[in-house]
Amino acid sequence: MPSIDAYLRGQALYGDDLDTDGIRKWFEEEEQGYFELANADAAYDYSYHALNRMHAFRYLKGHFDRCLAFGCARGDELIPLQGRVGEIVAIEPARQWWSDRIGDIPARYLMPQMSGDIALDDNSVDLITCFGVLHHIPNVSHVLRELSRVARPGAVFLLREPINSMGDWRKPRRGLTRNERGLPQRWLEKTLADVGFVTERRARCALNPLTKVMLKLGVKQPYARPSLVAADWLASTLLSFNVHYQRDNLWKKLGPSSISYVLRRTSAGKEG
Repeated sequence: MPSIDAYLRGQALYGDDLDTDGIRKWFEEEEQGYFELANADAAYDYSYHALNRMHAFRYLKGHFDRCLAFGCARGDELIPLQGRVGEIVAIEPARQWWSDRIGDIPARYLMPQMSGDIALDDNSVDLITCFGVLHHIPNVSHVLRELSRVARPGAVFLLREPINSMGDWRKPRRGLTRNERGLPQRWLEKTLADVGFVTERRARCALNPLTKVMLKLGVKQPYARPSLVAADWLASTLLSFNVHYQRDNLWKKLGPSSISYVLRRTSAGKEG
């Protein structure tokens, strides 16, 4: 097992090599940390539409028979897919958000399995969305293998995740759940390639200092505003050389904190 320093440096992903008991403990802690958000349904307001449009949805072409939405709450992020998707299968732990439709799209919700297994047949989906979910999960590599298994050759995978440690997860962190941590970019891209996904587009985003300035100026939901998302992308691109997994000083924090991918499933991929 890698050392804690290797995890904090992003040389390995913390939690990805836990045994069954460790995974169970992780899930229990994450469920408790998610409880407050899940029960704030009345106040819930999805605020990343412009971000998703710029870095993900605008690159989609054609119609998709089935979309697998991996962690989508009540499905607000999928509204732009109306008229383009025949069915949505949503994997979501908060039953408060389950429904048989998302917008005008028929939907079927499934509870995530602790093992990371997905209760769908091989090659059964042609679009996958996953926005800011994997960093809450321990066994990410297994989940990515499962996403690859259920994806048809040529299927599109829209993915966005934080790529910094989000602080030292051994200590309480304000505004974060007990175990969440970002995914090191090199680790993530190698794992995606190993399971059979190729990168068609990559965009760094979420420059936290810029976001904080906007919020202090009274700008609500900056990632719902196309002009601010464009400014964020430009600043994140210019500062893309300054990506660090462990951001332990102010200079290291002056860089993009997340990355967005448009990926495609190939017919190749390592097994196991």
